[in-house]
Amino acid sequence: MSLAELKERASALPPEQQAELVAHLVEHLRRDDPEYRQELARFIDDRDAGNWVRWSDVKKQAKK
Repeated sequence: MSLAELKERASALPPEQQAELVAHLVEHLRRDDPEYRQELARFIDDRDAGNWVRWSDVKKQAKK
């Protein structure tokens, strides 16, 4: 499958699945980046609920 075909198929996915694909690709590209891993750990460890984001809100934003 060519990159053009892959892009076309990805564009045909529903918005929720497109967002999931994007998240997967970003994680795949950054998994060996130590700075990214540190930042991700900092976000995960954040105990301030005011900084938290609900998954449902992320999905709504992705559809816009």
